[in-house]
Amino acid sequence: MELRHGRISLALQRLREGDETPLLLLHALRGSSADWGEGPAAWPGPVYALDFSGHGASDRLKGGVYYPELFAADADEALAHVGSAVLVGAGIGAYVALLLAGGRPASVPAAVLLPGAGLEGGGAEPRFDHVDPGVGADRNVPDDATDPYVDFCDEYIRPADYAAEFAQSARRLVLVENGSPRPPWWETARTTPVAETAADLDEALRRLLSG
Repeated sequence: MELRHGRISLALQRLREGDETPLLLLHALRGSSADWGEGPAAWPGPVYALDFSGHGASDRLKGGVYYPELFAADADEALAHVGSAVLVGAGIGAYVALLLAGGRPASVPAAVLLPGAGLEGGGAEPRFDHVDPGVGADRNVPDDATDPYVDFCDEYIRPADYAAEFAQSARRLVLVENGSPRPPWWETARTTPVAETAADLDEALRRLLSG
């Protein structure tokens, strides 16, 4: 289905029907809703997957810049359509899920955070020795490809204190841990009273379904 968000259209895919709380899936940087396949089979409610702006079947920005809060606004538009929903985000989608879980706690009973592309971004603090990633001005790439300008999202910082404010406002967070290092914003979210950890997505969803 197509959602209007400002100047662009967003693609929201309904992967499966269901009768209970919806699940809204948020992909990693340079990914798309197709990354989720048919969605987690164990979830009893309807399952939706969003293409962030510049990704998948969603429009690209013309003359604009991509940044995590823009993707959070994309997800907020999808949430307004879906209604109250559990969020699952991978990579930058995990960061977006945290922002939305803290910004819309009445509509997000829980968020599951997964690793993936865009998780760390530009780190926790500005880098003054930063080198431009070198994305060119030419956007003549296939219409079904990711806009190369989304790569700049990997340059935006993810301050731990900023993330902490959203984590403290969220109702429930489940962070999927596999022993790999996590960025400071993630580690901060993990220390909040509403946070718990799981070994994989299946375990995270089982925890949510068990109450």
